[in-house]
Amino acid sequence: MKKRTVIIGGGLSGLACATRLEKENHEYLIIEKSSRLGGRVGSVYEDGYIFDVGFQVYNTAYATTNSLLDLGELDLKMFKPGSFIHDGKKFQMISDPLRDLSQLFVSLFSSVSLISDKIRIMLLKNDLSNYSIDNDPTVDVSTFDYLRSRGFSDKFIELFFRPFFSGIFLESKLETSSKFFKYVFSNFSKGLAALPSNGMQKIPDLIKKNINKTSVTLNRCVESIKPDRRVVLDNGDEIIAENIVITVNSHELIGSKSVQYSPVVNLYFSSKTFPKNGKYIYLFPKDDLINNIAVLNAVSPRYSSSSRYLLSISILRFNCDELLIKKIREKLAYYFGGGKSSYNFLKSFIIKKATIKQDKNFFSNNSVTMQDGLIFTGQHKVNGSIEGAVISGLKAANYIVKSSKS
Repeated sequence: MKKRTVIIGGGLSGLACATRLEKENHEYLIIEKSSRLGGRVGSVYEDGYIFDVGFQVYNTAYATTNSLLDLGELDLKMFKPGSFIHDGKKFQMISDPLRDLSQLFVSLFSSVSLISDKIRIMLLKNDLSNYSIDNDPTVDVSTFDYLRSRGFSDKFIELFFRPFFSGIFLESKLETSSKFFKYVFSNFSKGLAALPSNGMQKIPDLIKKNINKTSVTLNRCVESIKPDRRVVLDNGDEIIAENIVITVNSHELIGSKSVQYSPVVNLYFSSKTFPKNGKYIYLFPKDDLINNIAVLNAVSPRYSSSSRYLLSISILRFNCDELLIKKIREKLAYYFGGGKSSYNFLKSFIIKKATIKQDKNFFSNNSVTMQDGLIFTGQHKVNGSIEGAVISGLKAANYIVKSSKS
C-alpha cells in the first residue's frame, strides 16, 4: 500500500495535522493504536457518569484550537475564576476580582495573600497580557525562581502558586520552565477554565469531523519504520509513504530520544454531599496526598446523570491501592462533611504519561522539524498544552504542503 503521508498517532497533534491536509486534498492516513482518537485528551462514559482521563480543562483563550472546533456544539461550561484553598484549618478563597466582582470583598481580605501579593499579581497579569514564548528573550529559569524574582511572598507561593500550578505541571517543586508558566498564566488571565458539557472527549471528536473517516485506522500499532519510509504494522501490513509524521509517543520507533513525562493518579468519587462553592477548583497545599479537587457536575450537569455529585481528585504521588482510596474517603469527609459513607469510590486512572516535562531551557530547541520525509511533531515541539499540540500538528502539515508544492 502507498500513501502520500502517514500520521502515526491520533492525538490532537495528529488530528490537527490531518485537518490541514484534508483542506489541501492531500492524501493521508492516521494510524492510532487505541480504540479512540484524542490521545491524552479523552473521556470514558460509564454508569451515567463522564470520567475524563485525568482531570483536564479547556482554556477558552486557545485561539488556534477554537478555530478547529464548533464552539456551539462544544458547549463549554466554565469554572468560576479563582480557587478555594484549604490552608490546613479552613477553606479560603482567592479570586480574580476583575472578572468576578461578586467576590471582590472576599478576595481583597483573604489571608492567603498579602496586599503586596495582590498588587504584584495584577502587575503580572498586565505584564503577561500579550505574552508569547517565541518573543520572550529573557533567560529561562524555574517557575519557583521566577515567582521569587517577582517579589511574591513565600506564603502566597506555597498556598496558591504551588498547588495551582502543580495541578497543571504535575510536579510540586515548580521546576517547570518560567516561560511555560508565563504562557499558562497569560492564557488563564485572558480565558476561563472550562469543560465541554459532554466531557473532554468532545474536543477530539469535533476535530475529527473535519477529516475523512476512511483516512483513520484504529486499534493498529506501528512496529517499525524502515529507512526507505516503509511503515510496518503489527499485522504485517506495510505502507510506503512519502512523508511520515512522528508524534510525541512515536519517537522510539526511529531511535530518537524519548520524551520525559510526569505521572498523575486521578480518582473519582460520587457524593451525596454538595461541596459549597463547587464551581471553583479546590486546592490543598497542606495535604500530603491531594493536590486538587473539582466537582465536575457542578460545572457541567451532564457529568452525572444521578442525584450524586462527581468529584475528580488529582494525586501527584504515583500509586493507587485500597489504602489510598480509604484515606481519600476520610479526607473528603473531613474537608466537605457528610461522613465517610457519603463518598463512594467509582473509578481510577493511573496515568504514567500525563503531561510532558518542561524544565528550564526546554524551549531552546523544541521546534517542529522535517528531515528526509520524517516530520517530528507533538506537544514537546511547541508546549505541553492542548493548544501546543494543535499548533504543532498544523505546523507539521504546513511543512508537508509546502514541500509537496516545491
